[in-house]
Amino acid sequence: MQNERIDNYRQSMESINYSDYEKERMVHRIMNGGTTNGGRMKGKLNIKKLAITFAACMTLFSATAFAAGKVAGIVSWNRIDTRTTDFEDLSKLEEKAGMDITAVETFSNGYTFHNMEMEEERTQDADGNDLGQFKGISITYVKDGCPEIYLDMNQADMYKEPRDEARDMSVKEFDGITMYYNCDEYLNLPEGEEPTKEEMQRTETDKHFFISDGSDERYTDFVSVVDFEMDGIVYVVMGFDVDMTADELFDMAEEIIAAR
Repeated sequence: MQNERIDNYRQSMESINYSDYEKERMVHRIMNGGTTNGGRMKGKLNIKKLAITFAACMTLFSATAFAAGKVAGIVSWNRIDTRTTDFEDLSKLEEKAGMDITAVETFSNGYTFHNMEMEEERTQDADGNDLGQFKGISITYVKDGCPEIYLDMNQADMYKEPRDEARDMSVKEFDGITMYYNCDEYLNLPEGEEPTKEEMQRTETDKHFFISDGSDERYTDFVSVVDFEMDGIVYVVMGFDVDMTADELFDMAEEIIAAR
């Protein structure tokens, strides 16, 4: 089992971390509302496979073009050696990451802490040169019979791009903090299958619709996200194909904010 987990880590690192600009643009849009409409992703990125290995090394806020000649992307990976299933170890991870974060062990909706790891990120220019280094913390929550929920926390200084607020599907204020909700739809296509004319047209008009090539079969994923910034940290609450409304995800975010 341990060897299988390590293999998953390695495979997902190889599929995410190395210079596929379109992969990274897509993940950035999942998490933080990118600056353009949806589109077609050429990176053979399988959302369900990412969900399986998410806690290991998924890039939550990934690369996008910020400004010419400056940051063009963010490469991220989880520190496997920091993974813990003890919530009391949070202070140790905070010390390693140099962060002061807020997190809860159990949400009122039944989601409970499962594990957490420290992340490391590098900002890079368009030529792959490192520009800055950052650390973050990723937490996984579980609930019987439900998809996992992920909480990712990174330093706000890592993100330079202005937010495209026109893209956000819902916005809510709580205790002086602005929270943003989005739900993106990903059409996964097998290698060599072309989308229909209507699907391609939709990528031009729907900011929440994307096409990804390279899956084993045609299927659709929905990625639901609430993100907010608090005390210099960007918090992201995310689930794959979760049966939760915007208000239910907002409620989870509010519980984090109330715990500060």
